[in-house]
Amino acid sequence: MFLKTSSGYPTPKRRSNGRGACPEKTQSTEGTAALAIRQDWRTNPPLRVRRPSRTQETSALHRGRAVLHMQATLATSQTTWLKAVDGWINDLDMRADGRENRRLIARIVGFNADWSTLTTNTLTWATIAKRTGIKERSVARHLKVLHEAGWIGRVAAGRSAAAKRAGGWKTDDAFLNDAPVYALTCPVDEVPVDINVTPPTLRGYKEFPARAREKEAPSRAASRPSSLKAAHRHPTIDPANRQSPAWPSHVTPSSKDERILAGSEWARRVPALGKLSAKHLAFLAKDFFATGWTLSDLKTALDSMPDGRAHGQLIENRWVPYTGADGIPASRLGHWVNWRLNRWRDAHGGVVASPTQERIRRAEARKRTHEIQRRAEEARRAEIHRRMATHEGQDAKAKAMAQMTSRLPRKRLARKR
Repeated sequence: MFLKTSSGYPTPKRRSNGRGACPEKTQSTEGTAALAIRQDWRTNPPLRVRRPSRTQETSALHRGRAVLHMQATLATSQTTWLKAVDGWINDLDMRADGRENRRLIARIVGFNADWSTLTTNTLTWATIAKRTGIKERSVARHLKVLHEAGWIGRVAAGRSAAAKRAGGWKTDDAFLNDAPVYALTCPVDEVPVDINVTPPTLRGYKEFPARAREKEAPSRAASRPSSLKAAHRHPTIDPANRQSPAWPSHVTPSSKDERILAGSEWARRVPALGKLSAKHLAFLAKDFFATGWTLSDLKTALDSMPDGRAHGQLIENRWVPYTGADGIPASRLGHWVNWRLNRWRDAHGGVVASPTQERIRRAEARKRTHEIQRRAEEARRAEIHRRMATHEGQDAKAKAMAQMTSRLPRKRLARKR
């Protein structure tokens, strides 16, 4: 037997001890007194979640809590939700009668939702079963599937009159069943966050390509001729399948956890460092991170020296770069990294400016130089205008104009016709 007015998942009836607050006390097989606490006991105090009051059960706070642990977001409108859930049901691989029953229950929930809050608090299993002609157990199963798929969020569970009276209710509401509160939600795809791409929409990325000449055509689509250039082009990377970086390469980590994340990303960007742990790499770069270095700077420091040359040695008056870290065992790899990074320290062991900091310094120096030159040019032009505004300047200008006009015009050669 199952309760008729509960929401969520089917809950079997339980024996009551007369008080209805806790299970009966039993004796264990080992002879010690213990409480036989069932995992699905709904009134067990440690497992009980307080139901929102009727005035707060449709509030924005509780609607947000309903989707907190779901891969879903609140629906934007009733019409959009009905169209979306109808398309999802059409793609289900199930019997036609089961598909229509699920569609009927979803429409009952959608049409009874309030337009402002997109929640419904008037539908019990018995009410839905009476309107659709489906058994209550089937109604509970379909609601469970809709909830697990992310199409409805359970804001508040239903509560029977017996449970209310067992909880100490004495008013007239103690003899009325409380209907569950469902919120209309839309599932979203769980994709990694990438700061270099546009975030997905509420329905995730498009399943089918927007262009007609994509490499892979959707199923049941008519084949179209494609050119050789389109057939042999380089495959594009779907943003949903990109691997999100553990730490951005242009940001300096500050805390210990951030340095460990940066070490993990450093090993991913430099495959030769994969033999070292993220904590070991974070320890090697601790002094450099403290002075404002980034992952891009560390990668540059492993490849080149402060003067711009690659790491190497002078052989027969010729600079020969070293090979990479290939062949270096893991026990010596940390010393190799430390040796190359030490080239970026001064005579007292302090870390010098990073390549990024040096570029910023040079850019600021060029900006200051250009500003000084611009001001000098403006001062020179202002001085010229000031001198020309005097009587001496005007007399000199008049003499120069008279000298120019006194010159004989050049004779033009007649064109031959």
